Amino acid sequence: MSPQFPPIHPFRSGQLPVSAGHALYWEQCGRANGIPLLVLHGGPGSGCSPRFQRMFDPARFEITLMDQRGCGRSTPHLSLDANTTADLIGDIEALRMHLGIERWIVFGPSWGSTLALAYAQAYPERVSTLVVGAIFLSTRDELDWWHGEAGAPRFFPEAFAAFIAPVPQHYRTTPRTIMDWCFEEMQREQADGLTVLNRLADPAASLTELRQSTLYRWTEYEDRLSWLDQSAQATRDGLAERGPGFVAAHSLIEAHYFRNACFLEPDQLIANAGRLADIPMHILHSRYDMVCPPRGALRLAAACPHASLHMVPVNGHAMTDTVQEQLNGVMAGLQG
Repeated sequence: MSPQFPPIHPFRSGQLPVSAGHALYWEQCGRANGIPLLVLHGGPGSGCSPRFQRMFDPARFEITLMDQRGCGRSTPHLSLDANTTADLIGDIEALRMHLGIERWIVFGPSWGSTLALAYAQAYPERVSTLVVGAIFLSTRDELDWWHGEAGAPRFFPEAFAAFIAPVPQHYRTTPRTIMDWCFEEMQREQADGLTVLNRLADPAASLTELRQSTLYRWTEYEDRLSWLDQSAQATRDGLAERGPGFVAAHSLIEAHYFRNACFLEPDQLIANAGRLADIPMHILHSRYDMVCPPRGALRLAAACPHASLHMVPVNGHAMTDTVQEQLNGVMAGLQG
């Protein structure tokens, strides 16, 4: 039996106009007037999916989900204008006030952990408990990990080879130059109407053809790293199910943030960790996470000695039943 909760549907949803012409999609599900809980998705650029609804007990929690700027059902789609971490922090606070919530539990995995920590440091009085997983602190070491010779390519050489193949040799000098080339190519694809990526669900489109798209290769590579073992075909099938809009937003917005060090000062989240001292806090991380190596979780735990650290022994970056069981144990003990 899956440790996730049964499927549910939102009891209300809406579009919240915020700054610079952006409008955020938000929804609430679970128990109306239950324990307030905000769920922040990863990426950046992934958007929320129905699986987030099933991660929490709907009989206890009033679960609020939002699609961050430029992705999911928020508009304008794929927009990078006024799309920074500071903008997203402001959006979270605007949504809290719009919903009339005094304080809420904030949960975030991966990039969601980055944003949850940054928001909690900006508005500690609005966070009743912080639950973060697959910790990403947006340090230079973490940003270089995916494309650096001493990082993830040593563990997933075949996945990296497929990712890097079209990148000209003179752009392969550093992780940053690789990222800059990819970002420029993604923007060209967007301007050309996502011609290749739009064939994602076409069974006649080969993997070789799809990999002509940098948008596809970027998300494919990260998805391959997210599991202990997943084939290229299984990754393609999963991305086809989520659609070209998801892949385009995830790749483009993620590259935009990563090229700009996620719009944070160097090691900002550790430097400001003292602002979290009065917030009950739980950290979940998997031992074999190849997207966000566990060192970041240990650094965060050391900077926040009041936090509980939960290490999942055999798991990658992806949210699996193994991690869900750990999350269920943490959430069962929270009172809001």
